[in-house]
Amino acid sequence: MSLSDAPKTPPAHRRAMATADATDARRPEITRDVGAVELRLAIAKDGLGLELARPARLACALVTELSVRLPGARFPIDVSGGVSRFRHKRGTLERVVLELRARDLEAWASPRLRGLLSPHAPRVWVALRGASAIVCVSDVADVLDAEAKPRVVAFDVLFESRADEVRLVVANARGVGLPRPATAIAIGAVDALLGGLAARRGALFATSALGARVARALLPDAGARAPDATGLVVTALAAHDDTWILHAMRGGAPQSATPDATRAVEAASLVRDADEARLAGQLERARALDLAALERAPRHPEICRRIAEIDAHVGGRAEAAILTLREASRDPDGRPSVLAAELAVETGDVRGAIAALARAGEQEEAPLLAAHAYARAAELATDPLDGLIWLDLALARAPDAAALRWARVARRLASGRLEDALGDVEHLEALASGARDKYAVWRKAGDAYRATGLVAESLPLYERALRYAPDDPSALAGLGAALVADQRAARGAALLARAIELADAAQQPVAPMLLALARALAEALGDRPAAVARVRAVPNTAPEALVARGLEGRWRAELGDLAGASLAFARLRELAGALDGAAPAAAQAIPLLVEGATFEDAVQADLLAAQRHLACALRLRPREPAIEDAYRAIGRRIARKPPEGPVEPIAASRAPAAAPLPPPPDPPELDLDPQHDEQRVEQLTRMLQANPEDDGVVDELALRLLRLGRSLELFALLSARLEDAPPDRRARLVPKQREVLARLAEDARNEGRANEADLFDAAKNAL
Repeated sequence: MSLSDAPKTPPAHRRAMATADATDARRPEITRDVGAVELRLAIAKDGLGLELARPARLACALVTELSVRLPGARFPIDVSGGVSRFRHKRGTLERVVLELRARDLEAWASPRLRGLLSPHAPRVWVALRGASAIVCVSDVADVLDAEAKPRVVAFDVLFESRADEVRLVVANARGVGLPRPATAIAIGAVDALLGGLAARRGALFATSALGARVARALLPDAGARAPDATGLVVTALAAHDDTWILHAMRGGAPQSATPDATRAVEAASLVRDADEARLAGQLERARALDLAALERAPRHPEICRRIAEIDAHVGGRAEAAILTLREASRDPDGRPSVLAAELAVETGDVRGAIAALARAGEQEEAPLLAAHAYARAAELATDPLDGLIWLDLALARAPDAAALRWARVARRLASGRLEDALGDVEHLEALASGARDKYAVWRKAGDAYRATGLVAESLPLYERALRYAPDDPSALAGLGAALVADQRAARGAALLARAIELADAAQQPVAPMLLALARALAEALGDRPAAVARVRAVPNTAPEALVARGLEGRWRAELGDLAGASLAFARLRELAGALDGAAPAAAQAIPLLVEGATFEDAVQADLLAAQRHLACALRLRPREPAIEDAYRAIGRRIARKPPEGPVEPIAASRAPAAAPLPPPPDPPELDLDPQHDEQRVEQLTRMLQANPEDDGVVDELALRLLRLGRSLELFALLSARLEDAPPDRRARLVPKQREVLARLAEDARNEGRANEADLFDAAKNAL
């Protein structure tokens, strides 16, 4: 016989609970499903008790059984009052059964792990394996973000019980793209989920009186007193399909620990202090403590993995990390990871890295981590067909990985498999939620097709994007550029102009659209004045400013605006001067700088301006032979060019002009005997010390120092003469000084002293 009773919770108590939940929604405490807890009387031959009338929800778990025996009850007993007559009695907890479904755990854990890998709530995947589980946490990928670097961490959680204590241990952490060592992130994830429910010591989490906690969470809301849970022992933990089932009963025998759990607990005990330092971000201290633990437990695979992941995270220690991982590979149960592959790449062993990634992808149980292992192998593969095979394997493990599918779109387009690529784009559209995201998928697909040279094929893709967002500037601009490339320049230019208007009204960047429209006007429609106006509107702060200034100079020169062209090329040089040679924009700037130098030389006859353009190009690409040859040729022509005449000093306007002094004659032809040059340099040095104003001695000394290759002494000599030289004399010394600086820069660059070479180049350009 059983009677049910579902007491109502007082309104004030419900409001208090709602306020507490709203105050700290992320707190990983046991939450109550008020109104779902129903009790009934249980009558048996040994007495009377209370039990759940139906399963009750407790956080992400389901309490399917909870039995409380009421002491002192003797038959015959009047049970006409039902549960309400007996719930004030304090009973003894006899049995608890919990069920934890993997899918419920994933949904519950995701918001509580916000901030672990990114500001967003991550995607959580859990697979239950008997008395253990594999957990994979990954950053949620956007279907539009093809360049996003994956952040994935996977780890094992193993279960062990001792009397009334339940222990969980984190082991075998691994991952890709992580901001911290994988072990530290894995421990932090479990700590965020358990919170105050378990005491943490390194990677080991322990909680006692689990049954008492469950009873205290459920029974008071049903109006019953919390029972005495002394002697309740966890007797079994098993996995059935995707559900963990935990049994606890009074006086039972604890479940036997598995070998994996025992090993993991021992490893966590060895590196407890090191894990605390790891969580605090003290990686060098953690490594030192790991090494001390490794001395106590030689060749321990879990300790070796922890050391290797620190070395890999710090960087520059690939060889040491590889040697450490070889010790970890002695563990027959150890899983391969992408860590070994990345270390192999760092040391130049690409084939070994691909082999390691193949093993990791095959044996890794976390699907997303296995997929990224295959995707990394695709990046390293040199054969396009091999790359596609690796990506097929990756998407077979993780079909919803958007970044991997975009990578396969690019590979298939490059291989000419257009229909297959379109199938991937349609799959990405299915993954997208909402019209805005679907529009962005098709617009990005159109960009990918057009970048591959498939202009005609990109047009319907842009049109499909515009179905979802008819007035979107990016799609209009993409369609316009595709029409221009498809020999429909007038219609394409009109769409580009419309896109610029819409983007400007929405305060979106318009520089790429301005540049595309300018190219269409100048190159397809022949309207260079309008094209100049469009590129002139590109601000200097935009990434497209370099190309815009170069094209402006080209088109102004074609229109005959020579002064405007010189000014545009000068602006280009100023922008390029702030670039690093490794910057992507440097490759675009170099040919435009050479074009500007050619214009200044051939049209403007301004050798100094041409030299400045070439010097800027050489700074961005020091080892370009063609630019070096052009720069040297310009320098020689400047050195041979006669001075334009003495510069009249300001004071000359107040006094009668004196006849200009004739330039000193060139030094006579000298012999080519180096030994004689050395002796003559000593004589000339003494003569110059006796008469510092003797320009003839200076000219001969400079020539002999140049022939001997004593460039630094020559630089010092000319620098000293330039300081006080009159204008006519300075005009003769400056070309020599430039030649010396060019030689010094070249010598420094050949000897690997790039910074010193840049200083010499800067000094030369300043003359």
